[in-house]
Amino acid sequence: MMDPNVLHLVVAGVLTLVFVVITALIWSRAQVKTVFWWLGLTLLPLGVYFLGLGPAVTGAWQTLGAWAAGLQLTPMVWAGIALAGLSALLMFGSRLIPSESRKDRRAAAKTARDKREATGGSRPAVASRPTAQPTSAPARPAAQRPQASGGDAEFDEIAELLRKRGIN
Repeated sequence: MMDPNVLHLVVAGVLTLVFVVITALIWSRAQVKTVFWWLGLTLLPLGVYFLGLGPAVTGAWQTLGAWAAGLQLTPMVWAGIALAGLSALLMFGSRLIPSESRKDRRAAAKTARDKREATGGSRPAVASRPTAQPTSAPARPAAQRPQASGGDAEFDEIAELLRKRGIN
């Protein structure tokens, strides 16, 4: 029989390689939050191995199997199954709800900016997220931009740099 420590290393290595391949496949097409999630998942198996938690994971798997083998389906257990199922459905189903698209965020920011300029109001003190002008609108030279107070010019420069690099 194979040494359990070697088996844990092989399983962690195979899982890491599978997750590396998946992460590489989605790298250019997925949203940043999705790529970060897969990067975290990629590092997890080797992290568990290096922490020495391989026997704990094996023990947890065996405990889960023993629990399932001895499970008696009482009304209380059925209620637990229903609640756990609803919980999983809500958690995983929430990932299917589309995120607000970049186009929608830009349109909302442009509408807010147009309202501010029309009313002559100033920029709010705290902005929730830097937004750039849509790419379809021609960029105005610095001399034509309305002069704003304080750090707004720096904020606009940073937003423009981020937009050029595709980071929003």
